[in-house]
Amino acid sequence: MNTYARSLSAGVMPLLVLCYTSPNLSAAEFTPRLNEYGQPDFQGNWTTETATPFQRPEELGDKKIYSEEEARQWEAGRIAELDAREAPIEGPIVSPEVTDLVTNSAEDQFKDRVFNVLRVNDEYRTSILVDPPNGRLPLRQDWDNNTFRGRFRQQGFNDFDGPEMAGPGERCLLDFGAVPPAVPIVPLSPNYQIVQNKDYVILYIEAGAELRIIRLADQHQTPVHKKWRGDSVGYYEGNSLVVKTGNLHPQSSSFVLPATELMQVEERFTLVSDSEIFYRFTIRDPNVYSQPFSGELAIRRMRDTDRIYDYTCHEGNYSLPGILAGARRLEVDADLTGL
Repeated sequence: MNTYARSLSAGVMPLLVLCYTSPNLSAAEFTPRLNEYGQPDFQGNWTTETATPFQRPEELGDKKIYSEEEARQWEAGRIAELDAREAPIEGPIVSPEVTDLVTNSAEDQFKDRVFNVLRVNDEYRTSILVDPPNGRLPLRQDWDNNTFRGRFRQQGFNDFDGPEMAGPGERCLLDFGAVPPAVPIVPLSPNYQIVQNKDYVILYIEAGAELRIIRLADQHQTPVHKKWRGDSVGYYEGNSLVVKTGNLHPQSSSFVLPATELMQVEERFTLVSDSEIFYRFTIRDPNVYSQPFSGELAIRRMRDTDRIYDYTCHEGNYSLPGILAGARRLEVDADLTGL
């Protein structure tokens, strides 16, 4: 079970945040301030908070952009859903339905009130993913066979045979799973802190209290050593920080963004104003996806009154032992039934 430390910036936002005006500037039109090393200054606290989904709902097809009226209607519907979620429960409280899938998901009532449509380049986006045109992950039909868990299943292991078969989030190793780090693909904290020096860019991720260290270098480290968030190298190109990541640990795969050790990620952080970064990523993993795919976000500077808070994966992490204990109990019951 994760202990979620809610940040001030993730509280109730002004009604219908369409009033937020995103500067429609290109990197060539904006001159960012430089740090003491002559680099574009990205330092500070940033947020990617949005209710827009990572993947586009299938019924929207290739519809990439909402009109302003459609965006207002979407946000109003989202607010109504949140109001219904937070309303007092009437009548008896019943136990949840028993299913084959057991996870460590948190209770919905404790998630944040987030309802704003993602706005990038003055466009109201229907999804974070923009390519392929349908805004969906281009999964191969056999993708699951190639992941770490899938390979073990093919050897006869069950999903609940041991902790190694659980996702990295359930094991308190990674809360987001694989990179990219600046995409709110799960309902955790969307907040980040960026710190720079001459040779490194450090991205502190509030969710999981994790660090991603980007070396300003042109070569990756030896591929023998796989890392949970991969090996990231970067360089500056005008107003942009370009980051390339490889050497991903095969167990970094998550339910939301499946990955294998072949995953390659290219990210571009571009300062378009003092308060906004245009972020674009492209991911390749031929073991899982039939083609590369890309997404875009507007990353906004947090207000001076907002803070980054400590987020700790529960010391007891009792969800995973509970899942495994339940599986062992089912096995015992099955053996007793067979006697």
